[in-house]
Amino acid sequence: MPDRYILFVDDDAAQQDLFETAIQDWNEKNAETGRCWHHETAETVEQAEGLLRRQRFDAALFDLRVRSEDQVAQSANPTGNRLALMAMRERGIPVAIMTADESVLEEEVRDAGQVRVFDKNAAENDDGTAYDQAVAWFSELWGMLGVLEAARSKIDSSAAEVFLRRIWPKWSSFAALEDGSDMDLVDIVTRQYVSHIAELLGLDGPDALAWHPFEAYVSPSLLEDRSHTGDIFDLDGDTWVVLTPQCDMATQKVPNVILAKCLPGIKDWKEKVQTLKEAKSKKKKKEPAEFLRSCVNQNLGPAKHFLPPLPGHDEPLLVHFGDLKSISMEELNQRLGDRVASIAAPFLSNVVQRFGAYISRMGQPNIDVERFG
Repeated sequence: MPDRYILFVDDDAAQQDLFETAIQDWNEKNAETGRCWHHETAETVEQAEGLLRRQRFDAALFDLRVRSEDQVAQSANPTGNRLALMAMRERGIPVAIMTADESVLEEEVRDAGQVRVFDKNAAENDDGTAYDQAVAWFSELWGMLGVLEAARSKIDSSAAEVFLRRIWPKWSSFAALEDGSDMDLVDIVTRQYVSHIAELLGLDGPDALAWHPFEAYVSPSLLEDRSHTGDIFDLDGDTWVVLTPQCDMATQKVPNVILAKCLPGIKDWKEKVQTLKEAKSKKKKKEPAEFLRSCVNQNLGPAKHFLPPLPGHDEPLLVHFGDLKSISMEELNQRLGDRVASIAAPFLSNVVQRFGAYISRMGQPNIDVERFG
């Protein structure tokens, strides 16, 4: 099992010793599991920032008032806030903060789910010192940290493939954009990397990993300041999904937005899910799996579209294309607090295509069948 790495930032020798002891104690107690924490110490903000940029860590522990190289940390703006935001925003790792005064934590740091605050001056208790408690918290995240590390490695290898096969062969064309063009080369190449990596990892095929149901949604939604196609809202107790074309939602120039009603529940859904969970053999799994697969594969009438259960729910949704309503763009953007999730990009095109097919049906004139006799 891979080791894990913590960035520790504190310029006080006594605190460094306490943390070193906490790490050693944890490693000794968990030696039989094969798990082991390693750490690297920085004593200034600048050293910590340099290490975060150059090395990959699984977690970070900061003293809230770590000093800067050119001055003592200012009490009005503790430098640990700055480091915590960098670790979260740029490295996406959990952060522990040592402080005796939580009031000087920045709001974004205090409210972040991946931050835990510990009182460095608290007396040792049954859970050990504050450093013992911080290491224990990081250790609770061991499995998740391993998944994240493996995911980053897969992204890196996919990025290398994208560079060799797609970016490098077109590099002369990309570089030509630097000749005074107002286009941002960094953003262009970044978008190429991200889109091609997503394409490689998401392609369907005989050897491709099937999608997990939670991948059908993005929650919270990616666009924080406006609504978009595929956004799902809870409006006055009912669930609605935005079906207005993406181009119109992006420009925000259309006065009104089209939404379709989503109703929860499919007959026998819960029973089939439970049967599948309890099934011990392939034979017993076959029937409930086929039922669920028929839902996923949209074996429904043209007026309905299947969506997996929303995050935190256990019943799927059926989008009813025949039950539409319109709301002004302005009002919808004022109700972003009622948005519960967004349909993820790989699944969005399907619902939009099926909606387009539904509303474009010409239909067949109703011939009197008795006249055939």
